[in-house]
Amino acid sequence: MYRILDRSGGCCPLSADSGTKIVILRYYGQIILIQSIIANMPRKPPLVFPQEQRLLSALGERLRLARKRRKLSNAVVAQRAGISRTTLYKVEAGDAGATLGSYVRVLAVLGLEGDLDQLGADDRVGRKLQDLELEPAPKRRTAIRAKAVNPPASNSEEST
Repeated sequence: MYRILDRSGGCCPLSADSGTKIVILRYYGQIILIQSIIANMPRKPPLVFPQEQRLLSALGERLRLARKRRKLSNAVVAQRAGISRTTLYKVEAGDAGATLGSYVRVLAVLGLEGDLDQLGADDRVGRKLQDLELEPAPKRRTAIRAKAVNPPASNSEEST
């Protein structure tokens, strides 16, 4: 089914060649064609384990406190970050559905984007794994096998 939607919200069905849905939006003279974009968008936020959710909630709380210390309203921070107030609420709540870009924009507005450099800076486990790969492998001992010397065959076996 094809539909044309315009600014006034009017809808005109067109004939459909196939079973796919294509929505054509006409907005101020521009036509935007949306095909599989809607179908490929995630429907729900990713699965987050409880420990990770606690980390996100704590980060959101720290961002909310930083905003309040600077005496900035939700509307001002959202406008400066270029996100909606709803997205800002999600960031401050530690919602896993909020994008990393939203978190970074809020950090930048609050002047805390420099803290991102500290994330993963001291990767102890990774460095140990890297050091293990760089160390030369211990030389293997090759077992020296002594060849068993076969006793000479006796001539009596051959003659019989």
